[in-house]
This record gives sequence, C-alpha cells and structure tokens, in this order.
Amino acid sequence: MTTPLVSIAMATYNGEKFLEEQLASIFNQTHPNLEVVVCDDISTDRTIDILQQYALTHNLKYTVNRERLGVVQNFSNAISMASGDYVALADQDDVWLPTKIENSLQKLLLLERQSSPLTPALVFTDLQVVDEQLQPLYPSYWEFMKLNPSNWYLNRILVENVMTGCTALMNKPLLEIALPIPNQALMHDTWLLLTAASFGKVSFLQERTVLYRQHPQNVVGARQSSLKNKFQSALSKITRNNFSLLGAEIEQAAVFYNRYSSKLNYFPEKKNVLKAFISLQKVNFFRRKFLILKFSFFGSSFKKALNVLARA
Repeated sequence: MTTPLVSIAMATYNGEKFLEEQLASIFNQTHPNLEVVVCDDISTDRTIDILQQYALTHNLKYTVNRERLGVVQNFSNAISMASGDYVALADQDDVWLPTKIENSLQKLLLLERQSSPLTPALVFTDLQVVDEQLQPLYPSYWEFMKLNPSNWYLNRILVENVMTGCTALMNKPLLEIALPIPNQALMHDTWLLLTAASFGKVSFLQERTVLYRQHPQNVVGARQSSLKNKFQSALSKITRNNFSLLGAEIEQAAVFYNRYSSKLNYFPEKKNVLKAFISLQKVNFFRRKFLILKFSFFGSSFKKALNVLARA
C-alpha cells in the first residue's frame, strides 16, 4: 500500500524570524511523503531567500503573489496549488510536533473508511500555547480559550470557530467544494470548517500537535476578552444605533448559502439553520432572541452564549 502524499499549504509574509524553525519541524514529520506549497504575500525581509534555499534541498515549491492579497486569499492560493490527496495548513511561525501529520491522517482515513473516500472530511487538534522562545504559556489552547471542540456543528460554528487552521488536515473532496475561499470569509479556516460541517465529516484529536507561538506579529492568537469588555463593546454599538451586530458572521453565512444553495437542497436541516441565521438581521428583537435560542447559535461557554445574545 502506497503512503499518501500530504501537501502542506503555507502562507508567508515577512516571516524570516521563525520560518526556518517551522520548516524544519514540518520536514521532520514521521509521515514520510510530504510536499510543502508556499504562497508569499510580497515579503520584504529574507523570507524569499529562505524559501529558495529549502526549494533546492527539500520538496518545497513556492510562488510570490503579484499583489498583496492578505492572509485569507494567500492561503486560498496555496491550497489550490497542492497536489496531495490530503492537505494540511501551516502558519509560518509555529513548530509542529513530529507525529502531527501521522496521527491526524490516521483519524482522517478512519472517517473515510466509515463513509467513503469521496466524502468531504476534516480533522483538527488542540495546540500548546508557547512564547517566542517556545517556553510553555498554556498547556491547552482549547482550555485557555474556553473552546469546546465538540461544537463543530453548523449552528455553533456560525458564531464561533472552534478549529485553529494550523491544526487542520483535509481531503481533496472537501477542497474541491470549498475553493475558492471568498473575500467575505471571516478566515480561511472558518470557511473550510463551515464546508466540512455542512457537506461532510468532521472529527478532532485531543492531542496537542502544534507549539502555537505567541508574539506581537500574530494575525490571530491566543487572546481572551473579558465578559465586561464584550458587553461594553455590544452596548457601545447599540448606543450608536449600529444593530448590524454579528454582521460579518451573517454576511459570511449569506455568501455560503448563495454559493451552495442547490447543494444544500440535499441537506435540508443545514439549509434551515443557515436561513434562520441569515434572517437574524431582518427580524425584530424578540424574533432574533427566539431564533438564537431555538437553533442554539451559541459559543462554547455560558459567557460566550450571553455575548451572542447581547450582540444580536
């Protein structure tokens, strides 16, 4: 039996400080059949030099964008260049633990055996939060951020993404549906998880497979916001007569619904969930609260549930 090729899709931008360490950890994986595909967003530091060096000595290919695209479209491009049957996402500044791909692939292959290799499928994991020098900060990202990985179902991820993209491993059938990722996606990983939860299979490993490095340049990181701050933010929007709370989430859902409207006819329950969520901006105050409660448009904790009720 041949070992599946796993493509690692990476988006880079001025990542010279940590990039070599991350690439070394990727090419040190116990899974032997890997390629790394990198899209660079016009870096002005030594990032391109590092990529050139690795392209000469490892199975790495890269391209430099003609114009600055931003993180979502940069990842979308990198994923589209992948040739493997399975694709993982990698940030430029983390460190992967050696069995990350091997263990995630075993879980993903199990999902395919339980359904079909043609079924869209995705697996994600926990992370360990570390500082710039890889010193431990928090043993579990999920625990620190109060995320429940079991809340990967559509109604929950419409308001809270429980998956960190750099832990994701996906099969090609999922990507054939999800790409290209639209500009209205909150993040590339949110869109991918929405697609998997709507049309395929999702599972997760409790294992921490990534040292999730925190530093001042993180695009997304391990940050908490107090309940007081969240309610103050919501109150501020209300006093400014800005009732488009959850607006970005609803816009993303509307784009998703419009793109996949005919496909959703085969998944009527998912279609109803999306229609209800999209309608939150149009119905009155009491109807909004009713729909939130009926469809459980909540985050992973009681505080996060209150935050959604305050925002909608």
